[in-house]
Amino acid sequence: MTNNTKNLLWLFFIPFLVVVVSCKQDGGDDEQLDQSNTETVINKVDPEVALQERIEGTKHLQEQRKVFIDGMIEGGLATRIENPNGYPYIYVTQPFYLLTQSEQASMMNAIWYYFITEDRDVDMLTIYDNDTGNQVGTFGRKGLLIAE
Repeated sequence: MTNNTKNLLWLFFIPFLVVVVSCKQDGGDDEQLDQSNTETVINKVDPEVALQERIEGTKHLQEQRKVFIDGMIEGGLATRIENPNGYPYIYVTQPFYLLTQSEQASMMNAIWYYFITEDRDVDMLTIYDNDTGNQVGTFGRKGLLIAE
């Protein structure tokens, strides 16, 4: 199998994997609440406490997140995903831009959770364009912010 064929297979497989990992991180379908109850719960929960609970509740996904990160690099969606000195970053390639914003956000969510689970001081994942070296976005507590 050629590298191009393998990269295409990863490109089609990654969005599926993103959905699976995201659903598991968000609690999946088994923790559904009705909308009025959800609003009440959200208003009463400290966001920092909720984040810590999600981190602790999804620690068991670390191995899957690492496989996902390695798959992004192997599949050609990124060239580097690292966390030197508590400042994680990713260098994305052109196929990354072909994904929907929702798929991009799900991918960055899985990566961010991988790093924040290991180091609670991680505040943000910085996203760089591999071709230009320029920062194109961030992902953190406020979600995905991509420059247009």
